[in-house]
Amino acid sequence: MTIPFLSKVKLMKLSLYNIIIPYKKYLILYNTLWDSVVMCFRSDMTKWGIDDKLHLSLSNIDHRLVNTLKENKIILDDDINERNMVKNILEETNNVNDVLEFTIIPSLACNFSCWYCYENHNNKEHISQPEIKHIVLALEKIIKNKPEITTFKISFFGGEPLLFFKSVVVPLIEDIKKDPLLDTLTIKVGFTTNGYLISNKFIKYFTENPILEAIQVTLDGNKERHNKVRFSFKGDNSYKKITNNIIDCLKHKINIVLRLNISEDTKLDIAKLLHEFVNIEEAKQYLHISIQKVWQSDYSVYDTIDKLLAESRSLGFDSASYFTYPSSIWSTCYADKANNMVINPNGKVFKCTARNFSPVQEEGHIAENGDIRWNAIHEKRIHLSPINDKECINCNIFPICAGGCSQKVLEDKIGKHCNLNKNEKLRIDYARRVLFEKIEQEKIEIK
Repeated sequence: MTIPFLSKVKLMKLSLYNIIIPYKKYLILYNTLWDSVVMCFRSDMTKWGIDDKLHLSLSNIDHRLVNTLKENKIILDDDINERNMVKNILEETNNVNDVLEFTIIPSLACNFSCWYCYENHNNKEHISQPEIKHIVLALEKIIKNKPEITTFKISFFGGEPLLFFKSVVVPLIEDIKKDPLLDTLTIKVGFTTNGYLISNKFIKYFTENPILEAIQVTLDGNKERHNKVRFSFKGDNSYKKITNNIIDCLKHKINIVLRLNISEDTKLDIAKLLHEFVNIEEAKQYLHISIQKVWQSDYSVYDTIDKLLAESRSLGFDSASYFTYPSSIWSTCYADKANNMVINPNGKVFKCTARNFSPVQEEGHIAENGDIRWNAIHEKRIHLSPINDKECINCNIFPICAGGCSQKVLEDKIGKHCNLNKNEKLRIDYARRVLFEKIEQEKIEIK
């Protein structure tokens, strides 16, 4: 009797990162790690082995569809360890070796007083000339210890950084440019500003020094609403002043990220707002629209943002929302990156700018010799990682969420935080928005 030889059959398993998204008469099966999508009619759901609660069962999957699911990594060979893959990607993202970024806060002072701002602007201290020297010394020491760094990014934040353009911004940039120990660095500069103080001198400086990547400027709606929300202490028409400054920048081919802050009571005629720029020849190339939720607002505000985003794009402008470039294991928040720090007056060092810079948030300071001396809060941050939270790393949207805001995790007394409050409906909606933006940007193919 001849005994037939049976080749070893590979065992299969479902990916950890599948999520099923109902959409009209379809069900979309989206894998958030492998960026793959399979779409089917709801009426065929039983063929897929999908139950009425939108769960996918490996034992019930129609065998005729197995190859399609394998090709799209919906089901995997049993020996593939996705958790390790996610961990490695996240660690690589947070430990980029060739880029260093300092976010510089020249002062917490501001010429505006916006209702949603988490800073009170009562602190009028600014970075002094000696402190500029300490920052340059710190940069020198980091570069000596990490010669693989080739790019240095300086992001000026505030308060309003342009209040101290002449006394802090220019001297700091010039000291770095003239330092013989730093002359191999590629320097890139960015600003987050209310735009009111952009001047001809500012534009001339960066025209002569082509190191400016972009300026982010915020408008809080059309002229009437903006002037109520974001009024200057002079009491003038800040909307007109800012839009004129933006136009001047565009004409000099300076990239502007125009941020539109949206809350529950925002009534924005975006076509009217963008009409300010539609006749500027350079606008379609150098003006980038960023439509974002005010941090105090509810998740439902994204419905309004979706409509504004679609209308902005229909007018031909490069436009984005949070879901265009979400936090993910491939693109984490600056606060999670090892080669990134926020520097305040008096050499105080933080990691996150979305806080009021109180002493309890401080994570270190720059000494006079340029040493960066980190404290226990920073040590705690280093050891806080979503990959150590089983519930988080096993969540099916983890690759496109990356565990949410690490600052909130740091502040949470029990050490756990979920931006979506572990809400299944919000998780599905989050994945839907990320997916549809990928489709919009033609970064993903539906099968």
